[in-house]
Amino acid sequence: MLRRQFVVDVGALLGASVLPSGRTGRRIGATDIQAFRSKVSELYTIDHSQGGRVARQAATRVLHSIEKAVTGGVYLAPVGRDLQLLVGTLHSHLGWIEFDAGRPAAARASCTEALTSARLVGDPLLEVRALDSLSLLAVEQKRPWEAVAAAAASGEIAQAQGGPKVKSVVALRQARALSAAGDHAGARRALSQALVWQDRSDKDADAPPWTAFAGQVEVDYATAAWHVETGQLAHAIPFLRSALGQLGPTYSRNAALYRARLAEVLMRAGEVEEACAEVVASASAAMGMASTRLADRLRTVASLAASVDAVMARHCVEELRTLGVLARK
Repeated sequence: MLRRQFVVDVGALLGASVLPSGRTGRRIGATDIQAFRSKVSELYTIDHSQGGRVARQAATRVLHSIEKAVTGGVYLAPVGRDLQLLVGTLHSHLGWIEFDAGRPAAARASCTEALTSARLVGDPLLEVRALDSLSLLAVEQKRPWEAVAAAAASGEIAQAQGGPKVKSVVALRQARALSAAGDHAGARRALSQALVWQDRSDKDADAPPWTAFAGQVEVDYATAAWHVETGQLAHAIPFLRSALGQLGPTYSRNAALYRARLAEVLMRAGEVEEACAEVVASASAAMGMASTRLADRLRTVASLAASVDAVMARHCVEELRTLGVLARK
């Protein structure tokens, strides 16, 4: 009888430590978690179709809903962990969205929040994703040491915890960071490793949703970026065309971005006529999208066209102006 009472008392104590009887608020359970997950999944579609600024607004609304549940709800420990994991996932996604929306400081803050959540819940793949995003941000902000360090830390975790798909994405981030740091030989080795892991990822059923974009298209795009970094513009063009051709219909923003990048490389390589055709097509597709990265890339190409003394280049600049793209002064 005493033993039975002891077990009952311990159970009541544990229950109280997780779900205090004095706390009031809406009870949060598995149904709520599933609803939040659905809303988070929808953000990928918004981001790819409409760009970072629109996706940021939607993500912020979802984040506020989840944080309200965290601070004002009543739930058991497993549900609390799920909520914190969702917060981390949202912040990790926001890191990328803020980057696309042209808000680097907010992007870094979101990545830091994602890293904190990853440690709290003990999710190594969430940590990998946050570190990958930090590495990309560091590349854009001209912080090469940080870019390489974040990519290396991500690689160590992925090697122990990730499947082929995750390892392929991490290798691509490492290639980008190494190339930006001037280690083009190291970047080429990382690209080769990304291709090896990509070839093994067909049966990777446990790959997290954020790796869905990864595939041969990303390997080709990263290879093109390596050729550009090493000054081999002519070699980059076929890889950019290949990457663009493989993008599915759901990646509208990326398709416009990749086409603008192709136009930029063509223009720098002296292929003015092709560059003009590609940039006008990109600007037309970008109508209605809210992506600062895409807008910046289009303005860059418009500025390059404006510096070319040719009739077709002048016509290109005028057509871009009618589409809302102005060359930098």
